Amino acid sequence: MPFTKPNQELRRELKDVASSLEQAASEVLSLTKGCQGEEVTAVLKLIAKLYEDADRLAALADEVKAGKIVRGKPV
Repeated sequence: MPFTKPNQELRRELKDVASSLEQAASEVLSLTKGCQGEEVTAVLKLIAKLYEDADRLAALADEVKAGKIVRGKPV
């Protein structure tokens, strides 16, 4: 199956969102440096979730590239 323009755009969008999530997680992590206590633990859990979601989006982008996910025509 050819890699169509709509699928290329979908892959690019997924990669961009994944990158934005990773950047946000990194920025939040840098803001927490020097902090202590339970708040830091909670923030670190949220950061881990952001990285997990970014990884999931990147995996979906790879599935688009492999042709396992296809953007269809709008109804």
